[in-house]
Amino acid sequence: MKKLSTLLTLLVLTASVSMAFDKKVKISASEPDATIYVDGQLAGTGSVELKIEKRTCINVRVEKVGFVVEERTFCDQKNQPKPNKSEYIKLAVDEAYTASSSSDIANVDISIKPSKEELEAWQLVSRIVTSYFDVIETTDRETGYLRTAWVAQNFNGSIVRSRCIVKLGNTSPLEYKVKLVSEYTNARGASVKTDEAFREWDRILRKYEGLIPEMQSRVGR
Repeated sequence: MKKLSTLLTLLVLTASVSMAFDKKVKISASEPDATIYVDGQLAGTGSVELKIEKRTCINVRVEKVGFVVEERTFCDQKNQPKPNKSEYIKLAVDEAYTASSSSDIANVDISIKPSKEELEAWQLVSRIVTSYFDVIETTDRETGYLRTAWVAQNFNGSIVRSRCIVKLGNTSPLEYKVKLVSEYTNARGASVKTDEAFREWDRILRKYEGLIPEMQSRVGR
């Protein structure tokens, strides 16, 4: 009985010593409504207190729409810098947001019903598109289809890629469907061709804002 009691005491002491060595870190974000994720799981908003178990590491990701995502790794391991008791994470404004505006026409087919004959309308459509996009990837007047190459713009923490697609909606009366495609990613190391990294974005870079209105006023009725 005495041996069992001694063993239990040792177990309790061992557990207490182990817990005593766990590191606690308070994470505070500069934006009080920023979301904080720990190892991919939502941990809180604005600020959280975390425990780093002995000989482990945790990944902390802080994000808010319109700001650059920040990630940190904190470890309680040998040969690793010891985490501070508190960490302040300042979020920088994502420049993609300041260079764009919210739009209800992003990624939507907009109907254009030309007031001109087919040839003149198609030529005007092509000229307007090429005044905004340098490279036409595909064009076919017979089928009424035009698609520009992707144009990517890099910002301080994200990439926005844009393209324009024109397709024939109807022949009688003549109608074109024009779509300004706008996609966004904050995945590190992504390229313009990394399709899986991008998602549709409900914003349009300001340099493309005039494309649809110009098409409507110059081509449409």
